[in-house]
Amino acid sequence: NGEPFFGGEVPGRAWVPDSDAHDAAWYKSSFDDSSWVAGTNGAGYEAGQGFEKLITPNFNFIGQMHNKATSLYLRFPLEIDDLDSIHATKNLLLRMKCDDGFVAYINGHEVARMNAPENAQWDSRATSSGDDGANSSFSSFNISPHKDKFRKGRNLLAIHGLNISPESTDFLMVAELQTNEHDYEEAIWEVIDEEAFYQFWVLEGLLSFWDGYSGNRNNYFIYLNPGSEKLHFIPWGADCLFEKYSRLRVDRSSPRSVRLKGLVARKLYQIPSVRKKYAATMKKLMAEHWDEEKLLAETERIEAMVTPHISPYQRRGVRFEAIRDFIRNRRPDIEREINGDDMPLWPR
Repeated sequence: NGEPFFGGEVPGRAWVPDSDAHDAAWYKSSFDDSSWVAGTNGAGYEAGQGFEKLITPNFNFIGQMHNKATSLYLRFPLEIDDLDSIHATKNLLLRMKCDDGFVAYINGHEVARMNAPENAQWDSRATSSGDDGANSSFSSFNISPHKDKFRKGRNLLAIHGLNISPESTDFLMVAELQTNEHDYEEAIWEVIDEEAFYQFWVLEGLLSFWDGYSGNRNNYFIYLNPGSEKLHFIPWGADCLFEKYSRLRVDRSSPRSVRLKGLVARKLYQIPSVRKKYAATMKKLMAEHWDEEKLLAETERIEAMVTPHISPYQRRGVRFEAIRDFIRNRRPDIEREINGDDMPLWPR
């Protein structure tokens, strides 16, 4: 457990945007929010049952949002007296109870996002939704790379809350900031085989397996090795790969070399040493196995073998040349992200 320095029913301001009038400024410290609704942390609405106890009275927006809007702007001031403790902590976490997506800012700088479109605007909606039971519990986002965005004295946490659709029967935004000294990486490798997971995770990234574990929490098994008593992830099926972008409305500005929908992958990727090992594993895997000439030749062989047997219905969904374009472009797409001092931070 960490030490919260922001959370509970802290005061803030909220607005359901009806135009783009404030899109360029609402999340910045200098913005005047005095005309917005005053309330306390715990915003949203519940048209049925589930989130009602998490939503505070003044921040209940069922009348303004249900069947009308998908975005909510929230601004929370916070005072930091001990800036050194922020800089010294092992993990700086933003924790969210969120249904369905959000973008978070500290003093005008984006620090985290989930299920959000690339350029979130006043009328944007979440790109995906999840289980209400899971969304009513905190999910943690490691914002340690953004420690420098905090300052001594007054700070601002701004949150763009996103619902999946105006017709959605519920919506929830609850925020917490905490310092945390827990070693997440060590704890994960106590139960998951480290080397096997890197091979599994990196291979999904290389092949752009967008419907696998790291891309969609789908199409995988977990196996407990009785010898090591460690968990191994095993792919199931391979029908949604060799495509640069996911078909699941994932933000296209996210990295191409790694996928982070799987919670273990997402948690690990926030750790700098993990990103370095991921990049090193990817380089080794590509050097040993990614042979464009052989892969392209294999696509030609498979095309010649299966084409006479494909039905007209199946033929509409087969794009052999698109697969070959993916193979030709995969190396430069990945090397742009793994050859620098650090891989791209995500969530930002």
